[in-house]
Amino acid sequence: MNQEYQVLVVLDLLVTQMNKFASRKLKPYGIKFNELNIIRFIEKADGPVYQKTICQEFQLSHSTVVGIVFRLDDLGYLLIGNSRVDKRHTNVTITEKGKQLIQETEDIYQEIIGKMKVIISDEEMNTIIQSVDQIKELFK
Repeated sequence: MNQEYQVLVVLDLLVTQMNKFASRKLKPYGIKFNELNIIRFIEKADGPVYQKTICQEFQLSHSTVVGIVFRLDDLGYLLIGNSRVDKRHTNVTITEKGKQLIQETEDIYQEIIGKMKVIISDEEMNTIIQSVDQIKELFK
């Protein structure tokens, strides 16, 4: 297997394994890792976030985001509302239950980061982030 192909396979497996690991830990909460990442993104925004912004940030289709947001609203982690300015836009805010979820699941992120830091230095981590961000830009 040549090196270029090996990079593609390794990155795919890494994402799959991290998602499986985190999703097992999140099972009691009834959510998946990508859903927790969306909740955390909304919490960091410090105010309403449009669904369109979530689509762009996570490179997901509108229908996928709508499904996730409605599910998280049903679970009580998010609250869906219409924009006061333009009723065609749906905004999303985090609830107190969503904020509590973030606190209760922080250890999952810390465990993943801890596992990576066993083999990757902070400098290498920055290099990986920069490289992956640059590669992502090529596919937009």
